[in-house]
Amino acid sequence: MEDNGDALTLDYAPSGKNGSATITAKLGSAVIDVEKIDFSRSKQRADFARRICDGRPGIDRDAIDAELLRIAADLAARGSADGEQPEGDGATIDPGQVIRPELFHRPEGSGLCLPTLVSRSSEGGTRVVGRWLLFIQWPDGRREKLALPTRLDIDGGSPLYFHPIPADPDAQTYCGWTADSRSAWLAGAEPPEPADLFRELCAAVAWFVDWPAATAPGHCATLALWTLFTYVYPLWDAAPYLHFSGPAGSGKTRCFEVLSRLVWRPLSSSNLSGPAVFRTLHDAGGTLLFDEAEQLRRGNDPAVGELLSMLLSGYKRGGCATRLDKVGDGFKTVRFQVYGPKGLASINPLPSALATRCIEIPMFRTASDSPKPRRRIDEDPSRWQRLRDAMHATALSRGGEFIELAKRNDICPAMSGRNFELWSPLLALARWLEDHGADGLHTLVSDHALRSIDAARTEQAPDHDAVLLQALADELRGHGLPAPGDILTRAQEAEPNLFKTWTTRAVSTHLRRYGVETTRSNGRRVYRVDPADLTTIGERYGFELS
Repeated sequence: MEDNGDALTLDYAPSGKNGSATITAKLGSAVIDVEKIDFSRSKQRADFARRICDGRPGIDRDAIDAELLRIAADLAARGSADGEQPEGDGATIDPGQVIRPELFHRPEGSGLCLPTLVSRSSEGGTRVVGRWLLFIQWPDGRREKLALPTRLDIDGGSPLYFHPIPADPDAQTYCGWTADSRSAWLAGAEPPEPADLFRELCAAVAWFVDWPAATAPGHCATLALWTLFTYVYPLWDAAPYLHFSGPAGSGKTRCFEVLSRLVWRPLSSSNLSGPAVFRTLHDAGGTLLFDEAEQLRRGNDPAVGELLSMLLSGYKRGGCATRLDKVGDGFKTVRFQVYGPKGLASINPLPSALATRCIEIPMFRTASDSPKPRRRIDEDPSRWQRLRDAMHATALSRGGEFIELAKRNDICPAMSGRNFELWSPLLALARWLEDHGADGLHTLVSDHALRSIDAARTEQAPDHDAVLLQALADELRGHGLPAPGDILTRAQEAEPNLFKTWTTRAVSTHLRRYGVETTRSNGRRVYRVDPADLTTIGERYGFELS
């Protein structure tokens, strides 16, 4: 920063709270300005930079903006360190005022936090350091870029507090939103039309991934909707997982390659430890893409158990991985927030508890003459970047619409509670897109969801339960009031290897899961079941009972 051979220097001293400081600008030894400004306010920073540059064409405005952001970040860090003291008289903070900084949609505004890189000069030379920037759109339409503060003051309302504050990003931290697109957004550029964005997402998925013609539109729409969901997921109480299942060479990894270029802050893993995953998610959030998930069935491995526990918890908002960290001579309970969207891929089935948190995406090997597997995923990287830029801008600019959308409970066809949790976010987005011009999308995804639920229900129902219920149906027709021993005998006749070591107690336990209980008759425990009730059980759980 030079003007007529004189170096421009900016010195500052904190004055008050919330990012305020007195800044002195000098050209050489001459003081040209002294002001007190609030560095957390982008407008005050911009006005100061403009006044310094006016009439001094040799000064680099971009360099001044970068330096002011660095000062703002430094003041925010000092405020965080000083923040151990309670504010005012130590008034308590409502938990609703504490939010994660990386991605939020609230009535007070929609924001997301992005890593940026800046150069710093010192006696040891120039080095690259990371800084977090907060981009926010206020309810009145104003757009701002801030150095990530620990507190966000709200005009006429209670402040919001950010927690956790992520560690400074390193040079490899993924950003996803280009500087040109961010600048255009800050300048007031309108986001793309939602229906156009959705069609482009579907086209990008379909260009690389094959499904059978009958199910391809539903699967493709599901992936596109889930991709958009990763940019708004904090609004929903549950984040549906996707499970890509199929034999080797069926396209599971290709789906992950596509998603990793589109979803919000992707974290790809097949060999990260449990602590590495939950600490990363806690620190900066993101979308976990977990390949080779068959390892999660190794129940005897403590490390696998840790991963599985984290995945089960991360399905619900507020889900945490709880650990004990050593502090001095003792231990402290630490909760790592792990809620968010996750994709899993495996050849073999997932553990049943985890499978119930997933929308199943069955994969199939493509025909030998299909061009899709041979297409280079990054042949046109600008296409991926345009889509990422569009989704970042859409998430911020339409936050108010998404807030209202997440409140709706009238967009799902009749389905059970867990399936409602899985599909309601995607169906809500489908309805929103349909309202913006994607004609017929809600019906397409609703029909696909019902078919997927029926298929998953059949897959998840244990084989032995199907045999037991069929044995019960046969005994009811033949004897009227069968006992558990009668059911076991018939089941062993049908599947001797499956029921070789079973007992009558095991039969009673498994049938009880379906609401089938024994009653006492003439001194023995028997099943007194209405055939119509048994038919209903079969329909609900996907058993074809003859």
